[in-house]
Amino acid sequence: MSKIAIIGLSGESIFLKLDKLPIPSVTMHASNCHIEPGGKGFNQAIACKKNKQDVYYLSKIGNDAYGTYCKSYMDAVGINTKFILDNENKTAVATILTSSDGENEVIVYSGASNNITTSDVKSFETEISNSDILLVQYEIGIDALKQSIKIAKENNVLVVLNPAPAIYNDIELLNSADIVTPNFEEAKTLYNLDKNIKEEELGSALKDIIPNVAVITLGSKGCLLINNHDYKYYKAYHVDAVDTTGAGDTFNAGLVSIINRDLSNIEEAINYASIAASLSVTKPYVMESIPTFDEVKKFQQLYNLKEKK
Repeated sequence: MSKIAIIGLSGESIFLKLDKLPIPSVTMHASNCHIEPGGKGFNQAIACKKNKQDVYYLSKIGNDAYGTYCKSYMDAVGINTKFILDNENKTAVATILTSSDGENEVIVYSGASNNITTSDVKSFETEISNSDILLVQYEIGIDALKQSIKIAKENNVLVVLNPAPAIYNDIELLNSADIVTPNFEEAKTLYNLDKNIKEEELGSALKDIIPNVAVITLGSKGCLLINNHDYKYYKAYHVDAVDTTGAGDTFNAGLVSIINRDLSNIEEAINYASIAASLSVTKPYVMESIPTFDEVKKFQQLYNLKEKK
């Protein structure tokens, strides 16, 4: 079991089910509404806990009912939390629109979580320095991100940066992590690639310009590992997708739950993360769709038996 420190956004997730994703200037009617806690960091922390890891989580919430619910939800599952109260801004809110074919669009109001300061991060220094891995995303402010990575580096803590959403055009920040985990669209933006580049061209385009390790998720087409100026593609586990929301967060949590400090088992970690993400899309929403460690291992065993036959 690893100790994993996570800093991220916490808030209210409102899921609306539609036949098709919205068309500009056209009123759309939802067939279903579901509300649960969420945010990239929040989802990743819950997923790491389901992977039997020891999780430390820092976030900022508003002085409102949903902020209280975010904290109580994590406390109930046994995550070590440090929620800082923001009396000026409301708790974050995300609206997730999901079509009948499982695709989604997400609109986020970052709220209090966007105001995590360097001082807030410094108050979390003990948790970072005592961890094996720091997992962070781009849903928090850039100064807080840089401060957290600085603390991790000073204490020989592995840094995994999930640069999502791709809002910071800072290559130095991107390269400061040990592992970066963008998706395909984020990688194109962050590394200034041709917008028409194809997945199969990505490895050769990036292998000589990425100084650290990159694991780029490609949705149903699997993922791409770039390491030491070489690259390798991994196929996805094909399932019937119901809702892809949170699959990237589940992948990141799976990766950091298995990876070790010298990255010698990175292929094993990618395989585990890919199964976890695939299982997550077979159920709606996020919290209940995140598979447990035992569920991933059971799928892995059944798949291996099937392959042998």
